[in-house]
Amino acid sequence: MQLRVIINSLGLMLVLLGCTNDNTHGNEDVVRGSWSLINVSGGFAGVDDNFEKGKIVWKFDAKGETLVVVNNDDSNLIYNGLPTGTYAYSVLQEKDKLYLFVNDKEVGGILVAETKLVLDQNITTSGNGADGFVLVLEK
Repeated sequence: MQLRVIINSLGLMLVLLGCTNDNTHGNEDVVRGSWSLINVSGGFAGVDDNFEKGKIVWKFDAKGETLVVVNNDDSNLIYNGLPTGTYAYSVLQEKDKLYLFVNDKEVGGILVAETKLVLDQNITTSGNGADGFVLVLEK
């Protein structure tokens, strides 16, 4: 009887330890490196603003899970991303979609191509919106 309990307990433990959760962090490498914000579009006002490469830089450090933003844009545009500062960040994966969180606040969906990173505030873990901004960053 005791052997059966031990075997069942070990089996249950192996099953539980072998389970994975799609909602895991650990995809920080997908955004790693320096990116220049080159365009912001959307929002309620329907903006479409371009920025000179290097004027607004987001540097993702995957090891330290920190984002350093240097925002040298002094225009009076409606939105130019995050202000200069250092932030904690993480990337959440749900099924086949990735989402960026900055200081534990959801920024939006992540789409990555070779040299482009798109952050879409209309794509969130709670569904799709219509009035968020879309930020395009380039390596």
